[in-house]
Amino acid sequence: MNEFGLLAASIAIILAASFVQSLTSFGFALIALPLLSLFLPLHQAVPMIVIFSLFVCLTVAVPNRRHIEIRQIWLLILAGIVTAPFGTYLLLVVDGSTLKTATGILIALFAALMLLGRSLPIRGKRLAFVTAGSLSGLLNGSISVSGPPLALILSNQGMSMQAFRANLALNGVVLNAVSVASFAAGGLLTGELGGRLLWSAPAMLLGAWLGARAVSRFDERLFKRVSLWLILVSGIWTALSSLGWV
Repeated sequence: MNEFGLLAASIAIILAASFVQSLTSFGFALIALPLLSLFLPLHQAVPMIVIFSLFVCLTVAVPNRRHIEIRQIWLLILAGIVTAPFGTYLLLVVDGSTLKTATGILIALFAALMLLGRSLPIRGKRLAFVTAGSLSGLLNGSISVSGPPLALILSNQGMSMQAFRANLALNGVVLNAVSVASFAAGGLLTGELGGRLLWSAPAMLLGAWLGARAVSRFDERLFKRVSLWLILVSGIWTALSSLGWV
């Protein structure tokens, strides 16, 4: 793919991922990573996704800030802060094809669990929150996917939809900021990445704006299910393509 085609594909993917994230409060990395990794190495795709996801999460967290329940989620956030840099270390040292295969499998697994409506059973709440937060941080730093472990555990907490969206978004803001700092320390924030960010930023902003406006117009549950089916297929495709089977 030439540079123009690569840029056009990146813009389209970021627009779609931003729209879904803004509308449903999840899905930016789940959509963007399998598609971007088809033509970008993970050490370029992951920082791009995390930076854009940071801004999209801000557009969700700020307007819904009154629904944030910090006493409920501080353990999740703290655990993620600790493990995110270790995730970045994995991104730097693990073979790209191995990480891509693992990424596809995990994305497909998370999508399947969410389609089935599964949540993580909680016996010891503190331990469960630390475990989910740690996994979220590790995944965010390595493959930019922080939301599914949190969504699976927060769905057990009896939160309203607004509170669920707000708390998930706040966690995304914090984890993405920590991951960006880790990427900078690891030398992953390059001039080439800056150029892609600059060209794709309008698509991110447009997608976030469209998603926010569409919240009251879409059947959110139906849209989420369609999105999850697409994510499931893209995750399987990512894993198979990295193995050379397709």
